[in-house]
Amino acid sequence: MSTLLPASIKTIVIATDLSQSADAAAEQAAALARRCGASLWMLHVFNDGIWASVKGIYDAERWSDNEPVLSARNRLSQQVRDIADRYGVCVTGETRTGHPATEIAHFIDECGADLVVVGKHGENSGDTFLGGTALKVLKQSNVPVLLTHRNTANDYSKVLIATDFSKCDFKAARYAFGLFPTSSHYVLHTYYIAFEGCMRIAGASDRAIERYNDNELQNSEEKMARMRATLAVDKSLQVEWMSICGYPGREVIRQSEKLGVDLIVIGKRGVVTLEDHLLGSVTQNVLYHTDKNVLLVPDNLPEDIRGLRES
Repeated sequence: MSTLLPASIKTIVIATDLSQSADAAAEQAAALARRCGASLWMLHVFNDGIWASVKGIYDAERWSDNEPVLSARNRLSQQVRDIADRYGVCVTGETRTGHPATEIAHFIDECGADLVVVGKHGENSGDTFLGGTALKVLKQSNVPVLLTHRNTANDYSKVLIATDFSKCDFKAARYAFGLFPTSSHYVLHTYYIAFEGCMRIAGASDRAIERYNDNELQNSEEKMARMRATLAVDKSLQVEWMSICGYPGREVIRQSEKLGVDLIVIGKRGVVTLEDHLLGSVTQNVLYHTDKNVLLVPDNLPEDIRGLRES
């Protein structure tokens, strides 16, 4: 099978706007860097456009004699020293100027990052709210993005992996199994009966609808069995395979709360469908409603470089 080895994650980038949410993300990134033996880059992108807006609204010239970009660099340097001292990892700070998602994507390529960590909320909610920056970064690169909502002290002991049996979700599952080999994993597929309300209006009986439900469940379990066989999960891994009736986004959140998971893993496709525009994608739905950390794994994640191997 293809598996990601934790030790093969060599470089982690934490994209920080120096907000409290980003501080929690930095803690998560540092903990992962220590466990994987990886180096950590702390990147702050100074958005001069946002600063221009701030100056236009507030009397910012009277706040400090220092240039704001210089103050940002000083704050980042302090945080770099603090993280390095407390976690015992190699940490380097970098400041760029420009649009956050674009600069982050460029930096990922420059340093050869294997994983990017971003806070769910930032100071500029219009940009980072609902993981906007993370999704933009994901779209522009082939590196997984960990979107953090809170600091998780127990190192992701329970992980929920959402799947619709796409190739992208197979990659996401492999990635999660390799990155968190000692965790309890829950692979979840949700199914539902299309147009159930219309069928009831047309006179379909409860028994008939139950029969459709049984067929969907059987179909889901068959696909889950094929996924399990294809992934050839090592016996040392703790994995529970779940087929549950319900709408995907809502059920992913409900099960994550019921199971008490620390992390939700989702494969993110590069193509946006009409349904995504009309109803909101499962990913966006989960990001909006969950208070869990979310790992987004892109469909173009290579299987032959930096961490994925055949065994």
